[in-house]
Amino acid sequence: MTGPDLNPNQRRRIGTHLRLLAEDVEALRAVPAVAGDTNVTPILAALEREVDRMRADFALPPDWRPSLSRRVAALAEVWMARVEDLRGRRLKGYGSVDPALAERLDPYVDSLRALLRRLADAAQDLPSDSA
Repeated sequence: MTGPDLNPNQRRRIGTHLRLLAEDVEALRAVPAVAGDTNVTPILAALEREVDRMRADFALPPDWRPSLSRRVAALAEVWMARVEDLRGRRLKGYGSVDPALAERLDPYVDSLRALLRRLADAAQDLPSDSA
């Protein structure tokens, strides 16, 4: 497939996330209960194939490792998005939400997000060589 190329910042961003996803999938495959599950293992294999296809299509090296600073920043960014889903108003899909829940829960979400933002910012001071 041919198409527009990635600029260096986009390559790093996509490469970092693909690498972290591949590592998480690999770790799950190593769990004995997962390795023997006929529902989960084909999906993990499909994820691995899709990551490999993306790497090939955009000429990203399969053995590329993001720097420690990028790994930490990416972890913080992913968790900031996930923690946002814990807000009281977003829990309606899991059942009835007490009207006072947001007032009690959301300050924790705000605190976690602020700490994760600080972590992402502090990651800039970590070594930029591969970890």
